[in-house]
Amino acid sequence: MSDVQLDTAAFHRRAKRLLDLVKQSSVDSALVLQGRSDETNPYTKTIAIQMWLLGYEFPNTLIIFTSDKVYIVASQKKAKILEALQGVSGGVTIEILVHGKDASKNQEMFEKAIAVIRGCGSRIGVIASDKPSGKLVDDWNAAFAPTKSSFSESDVGAAISDLLAVKEEGEIKYQKTAGKMCSSIIHGYFIDEMAGIFDEEKSITNDKMAERIANVLTNDKLVKKLFSGISMLDMAEWGTHPIVQSGGQYNLGLDAVSNTSQLHAGTVICTLSMRYFMYNATISRTFMIDPTPEQEKNYKFLLELQKQALSWIKAGATMGAVYSKVVSYVEEHRSDLKANLTKDFGYVTGIEMTDGTNVICSGCTSTLKPGMVVVLRVGLENMDNPKATDKSSKTYAYQLIDTVLVRNEASAELITTGEKEPNDVSFFFNDEEAAPAKASKNNATREGKRDGKGADRKPTTRKTAILPSKFRSEEREEESGTRKRREHQKDLLNRLLVDGRRRFAGESGDNGEETREVKKFESYKRETALPREVRSQKILVDERAESIILPIYGMAVPFHISTLKNIVKTEEGDYVYLRINLASPGQGVGKKDNLPQEDSESTFVRSLTFRSTDAVRMNEIHHSITGLKRDQVKRETEKAQLADIVQQDRLVPVVGQRPIRLPDVFMRPVAEGKRFPSALEIHTNGLRYMSTGRSGGTTIDILFNNIRHLFFQPCDNELLVLIHVHLKNPIMMGKKKTQDIQFYREASDASFDETGNRRRRIRYGDEDEIEAEQEERRRRRQLNKEFKEFASKIADASNHEVEVDTPFREVAFNGVPSHANVLLQPTVDCLVHLSDTPFFVITVADVELAHLERVQFGLKNFDMVFVFKDFKRAPVHVNTVPMKQLDNIKEWLDSVNLAYTEGPVNLNWAPIMKTINNDPAGFFEDGGWSFLAQDSDAEGEDSEEEESEFTVSEDEFEESESESSAEESGFGTESDESEEDDDDESGEDWDELEAKAKAYDDKRTHPNESAERGAPSKRARRR
Repeated sequence: MSDVQLDTAAFHRRAKRLLDLVKQSSVDSALVLQGRSDETNPYTKTIAIQMWLLGYEFPNTLIIFTSDKVYIVASQKKAKILEALQGVSGGVTIEILVHGKDASKNQEMFEKAIAVIRGCGSRIGVIASDKPSGKLVDDWNAAFAPTKSSFSESDVGAAISDLLAVKEEGEIKYQKTAGKMCSSIIHGYFIDEMAGIFDEEKSITNDKMAERIANVLTNDKLVKKLFSGISMLDMAEWGTHPIVQSGGQYNLGLDAVSNTSQLHAGTVICTLSMRYFMYNATISRTFMIDPTPEQEKNYKFLLELQKQALSWIKAGATMGAVYSKVVSYVEEHRSDLKANLTKDFGYVTGIEMTDGTNVICSGCTSTLKPGMVVVLRVGLENMDNPKATDKSSKTYAYQLIDTVLVRNEASAELITTGEKEPNDVSFFFNDEEAAPAKASKNNATREGKRDGKGADRKPTTRKTAILPSKFRSEEREEESGTRKRREHQKDLLNRLLVDGRRRFAGESGDNGEETREVKKFESYKRETALPREVRSQKILVDERAESIILPIYGMAVPFHISTLKNIVKTEEGDYVYLRINLASPGQGVGKKDNLPQEDSESTFVRSLTFRSTDAVRMNEIHHSITGLKRDQVKRETEKAQLADIVQQDRLVPVVGQRPIRLPDVFMRPVAEGKRFPSALEIHTNGLRYMSTGRSGGTTIDILFNNIRHLFFQPCDNELLVLIHVHLKNPIMMGKKKTQDIQFYREASDASFDETGNRRRRIRYGDEDEIEAEQEERRRRRQLNKEFKEFASKIADASNHEVEVDTPFREVAFNGVPSHANVLLQPTVDCLVHLSDTPFFVITVADVELAHLERVQFGLKNFDMVFVFKDFKRAPVHVNTVPMKQLDNIKEWLDSVNLAYTEGPVNLNWAPIMKTINNDPAGFFEDGGWSFLAQDSDAEGEDSEEEESEFTVSEDEFEESESESSAEESGFGTESDESEEDDDDESGEDWDELEAKAKAYDDKRTHPNESAERGAPSKRARRR
């Protein structure tokens, strides 16, 4: 406790109030005795008094309050700290008595303390509710026992509660901060977390959900997000463990805890209590999932009841009177709910979380005073839901808790804030059509956020080109979906335009290229540092100084190797020529060769030529200069590659137990030349993989705070089951940097060790194939389960700072992101290809726009271009996507709230991005991405209506087809016309008739697809 600093002014100010309490009460002195610390009971009046006076808990300490003086009995170390309270001008007189190891001295000290108490009078005030224990308590009781009968003890607990109930401005500030933190957690974290669990149909227990909430305070990312404006967060802690209740089992009492039942999508109650500088605040909210009209009606009444109770909490009112008004209001408006009311409606809070003296209950005569902080709680419990569809929804309860400050004004001030209107706490998942009519604007916004993650809306895909039905009603539904998608895309593009104008307002921009600075090199600091060999007036290569020393007009002139562009050696007759070309501004043709110029009037030497008849010497010089330049270029390249490498924190190994391991997994990329299996371990703040090899192996550490995405891909329809890590910042593996690391195990039959010590042999002959297939399916399920559980353990170990993401194979499509045609699979947050190298990972949140190229009738494939929000980042291309996947891809892009456009040709994106980077503000002022949206779904419905005018009947289609073929034949040669005349006379053969029939059937089979792609009809093309 050597770093403890006491607030002297606060102590003397508050100690005077305690001495005045002793004077005005029916006691002559008051004893506050604290024994050893008890973590199981952190809320006692004795601790509250110590925290209120001293700001810290002082175990094994006795404080005696008289009418004019304070006596403190403590150990030697505590006495040194408390000495700072003595000798304050105008303060309270303090005397410190030391309790040590010497029993005789302790007895003398206790006798002195007893004499002080006897001198004040025989009436002693004590805190009857506290039962301390410890060595000081035992010594005091032994010394006080002989004279105890001559004193009378009275309980002053209620008087102290009234004293602590009225807060100073500093105390109120602490409680407001605690209330703000409670509100931020429940509305900034819990709501989205709960909604995500229900959306994705995940399974989690109430106590595990409460544990996630408790871990928020240790998650740096969430702390920064939720408590950005709060300082000294190390003084914040949970008052009680968070409480989450659902599934028909509810306890609205003060002893409530989270049970081990599953989090149920019915009625969920979340209660949080936070302490800041030891001062408490509490909040509780009820959330309804698919509520019935009766449930909504009951909740609205409870909310109105809380508003009425808040208006009755004001200075001068007694707590019993507030209770009576609440009960009377229920009897008047909803007498059927009187039996469901909680027994009390709140209590005073502060350093003590629950003040048992000042409670809003029947018969309480305590008066509300300005400066009191009250936890206002109203609830309805044990209510029946006759329309419940499952057993867990038959019984439900509602609870609303807010922390309020009593003011001199008409009504109290809310310390805890947040949404609690019915529309703000109601979620509709089963009835998606009714949700917009019931949900509020805020609820719609929340659903929109979840759509952005891709969890709520899974794209409806058509896996075959054959239409499922010919019913007109289904065609109208599909057209309605296309129209909604088109309107949504218009809204997304407009939002991009508005955001872009706001983001780049006032920025001049640049050309998107890195600013190149003039580099200055110094070969030698002084002339004396030149090598002695320069006197020979020969060309020298100084590898230590990385310089070339050339003789020019009898002088040794050094040139740093960085100034060398290249060196050319030629032989003409008896002479060998060396031409040394130097780098200079304005000389290079490309961007990389063009150097910046510091002074436009400077003169540069571009080349120097030397000749000699000594061919051996000239070859040595050429070889030395070439090698020196090669080494310099290599170093510069490595330096550029390491520019974005961020130094990671140190991995903290698990101590005292064996880390969780996933054995026998391979890693990609391979750390060494040959791959060997090893184990992946979960440690305190990251993962560790110790790859084995002939050279001793390599240790790879991956920290949780550097993981951006964690993917689990099962081995269904794949050869590998894998866990893939996509990093925020790349790390070095050997001499290469990597941003994607993968741990996998092969699911093939050859790698399965059936006996435990040898590979499975290939069976021949009469093997039962059904048994083999069943065995392979079982083995794949086992691999999937093992890897999925390990990925979940990684998420748990990171306090869910890292979440597991799984690709959706049912909405996957083929494309060429690099060199090969691969399967690209969307996830909740990304578009990935993880089965082969090179890996492909694009985060949807980083993408500004997706542009579809070569979308036109008659082509089998199209291309995709992803433009990032960071315009200096080059767009990513995915080529050769099958045209039959166009609708599925559009639906997926729309479901993740990603704007897309389409066009008939490929664009040159390098000059486009350069133009945008030169003036991003002007780009968005001129319409932004609207120049790409001319042929896309984002355009209006006018074009579709115009095209719909050209639709024809089947008979007209046959007639128009024959007319068009006749017209097209008119462009042929005379020989073609003669051949056609002959064909008309002789008639068409069977092959030609079958080809025409097949073409006609194809057009009849896919009428909607051509319309969706915007393909005009035959008659439209004729015009």
